[in-house]
Amino acid sequence: MRRTKALLLFTLLLWMVSCVEEAPRFTVPYARVFFRVDLNGLDYDLTPFSYKIYLQGRRAGEATGYGGLLLFRRAEDLLFAYDLCCPHEDDRMVKVSPTSDGKAVCPKCGSVFVTIHGLGSVESGPSTEPLQLYQVRKESNLDAVFLITN
Repeated sequence: MRRTKALLLFTLLLWMVSCVEEAPRFTVPYARVFFRVDLNGLDYDLTPFSYKIYLQGRRAGEATGYGGLLLFRRAEDLLFAYDLCCPHEDDRMVKVSPTSDGKAVCPKCGSVFVTIHGLGSVESGPSTEPLQLYQVRKESNLDAVFLITN
């Protein structure tokens, strides 16, 4: 009976620990990201199935991560944000180059990453890690304004 209770308690604790939300994994060195995107203002040219690169903030307090930001807009209200730094190179000067087909290519190692689905996963090349993905939240009180953070 005692052994059964101990096993039940252990199983319950294991279950509780496994249900904890996993913290975002950093594939490049940590750098602060805090950036606003306004699709009706400064970023009107970020149309569905297009991308835009940001190497520095435009307003006081904005930060664009380790190597800069790559934003891919898939649909009306669906944006994905990645760090431009190739995770295989870990050098902020080596930036992936986006392509018109929803991918990004590292000019140094040749790794190809898929950005169209919001994962930044490796399609080919020596990289074993995906692009660093950042959180994109729609600002509740502003239409077509998104906040990108890590």
